[in-house]
Amino acid sequence: IIQCTSLYQIPYKIPVTRHCRTNYCRNCLKNKYNELSFAASAQKENGETGNAHMFKCPKCRGHCNCWNCRHKADPKSTPAQADVPPEPALATVNDLGTAAASKGKAHKVKLAPNVTWSPLPTQLKVKDAEDRIFIREFILRFSGIPGMALTKTQLEELEFIAGTHDLSDDDDDDDENVYVDWVSETCIKSLVISLIGVLAAEEDSSATLVMKKAMQDVRNSGANLTKIWTALSSLRAALGRPEEVSVGKLQAEEPSDDDDESSEDRIILEYPDPLPVPANHEHNVRSTRSAAADISLVVHSAQMIPVILGLIDAVMECHAIRVELDNGTKEGRERLRESREVIKLENELWKSLEESREPDPSKITAERHAHKSKVQDIENAAKVLSSAFSPRFSPLGSDPEGRVYWALTPGVSDREYALDYIVSRLPNAPKSKRPRNRKQRQQREEEDSQALREWSWFIAVWGKKPHGNGANDGEDEPQWWGFWNPQEIRNLAEWLSITNGLKRDPSDGDATYSRNDLKILVKRLTDYATSLEWRTQGEER
Repeated sequence: IIQCTSLYQIPYKIPVTRHCRTNYCRNCLKNKYNELSFAASAQKENGETGNAHMFKCPKCRGHCNCWNCRHKADPKSTPAQADVPPEPALATVNDLGTAAASKGKAHKVKLAPNVTWSPLPTQLKVKDAEDRIFIREFILRFSGIPGMALTKTQLEELEFIAGTHDLSDDDDDDDENVYVDWVSETCIKSLVISLIGVLAAEEDSSATLVMKKAMQDVRNSGANLTKIWTALSSLRAALGRPEEVSVGKLQAEEPSDDDDESSEDRIILEYPDPLPVPANHEHNVRSTRSAAADISLVVHSAQMIPVILGLIDAVMECHAIRVELDNGTKEGRERLRESREVIKLENELWKSLEESREPDPSKITAERHAHKSKVQDIENAAKVLSSAFSPRFSPLGSDPEGRVYWALTPGVSDREYALDYIVSRLPNAPKSKRPRNRKQRQQREEEDSQALREWSWFIAVWGKKPHGNGANDGEDEPQWWGFWNPQEIRNLAEWLSITNGLKRDPSDGDATYSRNDLKILVKRLTDYATSLEWRTQGEER
């Protein structure tokens, strides 16, 4: 500890001279003021050999950078001092490195890692992507409630947010009516049947017959999107609000038993029309012949996104959704208990193994590492499985520059694999039921993740490429970026932490952005990288 020895006067009637009582440690002088030694700041009082030294602290010199001094500082009233150097900023990386090198010591400075920003091969806008992500997460979360009839293949198809086709150079993204590839017509058909099926299972009125008839019409459509919308349009006309039903649609509908039924006693369905026909679509005779004059022509699955969202809004009001959320909370706690029990058994097995043998230095390190890996694998499996019971879904967060970070929940196959990984390790557990084609599927998913097509296998970022990462003048517009490698995701989290100064004094820098939100984003990215690494390795560990 170095104590200031300078004197100052208190302007009383009779001036009183006192010593400054401020103390500084050597580390603070070195790190905050670039004063690397006491000798650099201490001078002999009379310039001759002796024990008397004089040390004028940064506070007395007028450039203390603590919060209180900076808060009280008033540049207009501060007298200029000729012998005081300009107030230095916090020591930079180059300053500290040069000063430390002069003393023969290498100063450890953590630099931001290089991050590879890989553009996604899609022209999908952020609003369109958010709608598709919401549909995928909702259907995957509630795929087990009564009425849902989607196959495992169709659930996996929803993971391709931007479709399975590569971006074409001929696509014109300036036209609003040019749509990015999405799911197949068969998947749209199953989505419509499932959502109406949930509503029909919930309803206990004559409207159930109308919905069942619409479901039958959709089944008989042969995966023709225009025919599917024709059935949905008739359903909306029959179960919409009475004041909004046009006379023409009422005349087109067959009379039903619920004509005199109050709208308050039955479900009311409201959803918008499909999006307009793509601008590059050629109207052929076969497409228009089957469509009525007042029915929109639907030739692209992306046109049905507003309709699907409207049906989901109606399903969210169902009692089955609340029941599923309650059951999911209970089942999630049960799975968490099972994972903790498996970890406890693994720790007990390791402890008994250590006590029953003589220590072998050549093997103990490798075996201890293998034990920690097993425990980590169980924790990763529990994290993957917990996504199946999550009550809500949202982006991971955003950074101060406005980029939004997305991580879709693991798919059906990963959840089944994680469940089997935990349950098969319980006492008296049945034989493992892991799929035989797990390795082949992992290879295919790795190819899709590297191609940035299957969105549940990478971090998707919407925003502008940061300057200093090789950004060109033509890359100033926001777009989609992808990070599929676990180590690259960790580098991204470290880059966010360092470039945004999470380790600096909270009083330094811009306080308009919440540091806590950024810390949560960094932690979520790191956790996702660990979970993704376990998913990609699978049975190899």
